[in-house]
Amino acid sequence: MSSHRLTVRFALAGSLSALGLFGCESSTGPDLHRDFIVDVNGERFIMRATDPTTIQQAVNILNREENLFPIGPLRSGNGGFNTPWSWHMDPAEVRLTEVSVEVCDAMPSFVEENLNNFLRPEVGYCPWSARIVGEK
Repeated sequence: MSSHRLTVRFALAGSLSALGLFGCESSTGPDLHRDFIVDVNGERFIMRATDPTTIQQAVNILNREENLFPIGPLRSGNGGFNTPWSWHMDPAEVRLTEVSVEVCDAMPSFVEENLNNFLRPEVGYCPWSARIVGEK
C-alpha cells in the first residue's frame, strides 16, 4: 500500500472519529450506536439509536439546541440495555419528533403493564413528555 493511500485512510478515520461516527466507545463491532437516558416525568428508560441523524438530534437535545421526543416501534425484552423494563425501542427505527398521535403516549410503567398493546406495529411508543437527559 502506498504511503499516500495510508495517509488518506488515517486522515479519513481521524475525521470520522472526530465526528463521533467511527470508533465510538459505545459501539460494538460494525454496529455504531449511542445510548441515551430518557426521562418521562421521573421514570427513565434507555433509548439506543443507530441512525446517524437520530444520534445527532439527541446530542443537539443534550446541548439544548432542539426539543424533540422519541418515537418508534417497541420490541420485547430489554435489548441488553433497557433494564429494568421488559421492552426496548427498536434502535434502528427509533426517531425523534416534535409531534405524534396520542395513542402511543404513555409513561414507561404504563407501557410495561400494557406491553402487548404497545408491541403492535401500528402503535409503537411516543412519550410526549420525554426528555433526553443524558448519555449512558
